[in-house]
Amino acid sequence: MIKIIDVDQLFDKYISDYVYGNIGKVKPEEIENNIPKLYLEFGDVKLKELDGKSPNEYYKAFTCAELLECLKKHLEKEVSVSDFLCEALTDQKNEKELVGALDGENDEEFILYLMNILGELNSKLIKKRYLEFITWDYSLPIKELATEQLKMISEDVKEDVLLAFSDADQTVKDYLTEILAECKGDERVFDILVAEFAKHQDNVPLYAGYLAKYGDERALPFLLASIEREKISYADFEELRFAIEALGGKYDKERDFSADKTYKKIKNAGK
Repeated sequence: MIKIIDVDQLFDKYISDYVYGNIGKVKPEEIENNIPKLYLEFGDVKLKELDGKSPNEYYKAFTCAELLECLKKHLEKEVSVSDFLCEALTDQKNEKELVGALDGENDEEFILYLMNILGELNSKLIKKRYLEFITWDYSLPIKELATEQLKMISEDVKEDVLLAFSDADQTVKDYLTEILAECKGDERVFDILVAEFAKHQDNVPLYAGYLAKYGDERALPFLLASIEREKISYADFEELRFAIEALGGKYDKERDFSADKTYKKIKNAGK
């Protein structure tokens, strides 16, 4: 059975002992700069609290199921979760069991830990569960992390995202659009990105950025029509001009932004 122990607290003691043993020899700023190196060294230090094993050795002696149970107990008891425990789970490379541990799980903190570990593994087994995180009633941090990780495998999840998009509400569509913007060369994706851009003229920087990222020059007429708006803000104007240039277009027309608050701040800062 794995001990539920605050290894980070043991590291703090290790640092204290190091500081005490180097009084007058090492400057405070040098100690601070050496903390990453000291943490690596600490990972190989034998500790009586860990049955005479080092943090690196201790956790790696257990199965994935045991480590997952240990992680859960750490969170339940509000004991700090050490990097050594997370690294042991990552080193197991047991994607199937890690993804399986997400099924039916509602504890936000536990889910986020597992998602970060699966992100380290670049797992492709996550797509079904992560789409559920986005489309179902989960917290904002979970939805955002699921979106970020699905963007990394956008082509693998494209068909599932397109299927989910058709029946999604606008909040969910916002996340799915961000994933689709990472895809390339699909007419269906292009049509969605253009439609969402037209629908979100109140958030031009974000949706113009999606079109620029997608990289299809056929989006230029839509961007040029938007930049011609009479009451466009200076911030939106700059973002649109960037997107236009990213797609190989050009916009040279002089515009007057002397009354725009953002424009005035930038100009005053320049002075």
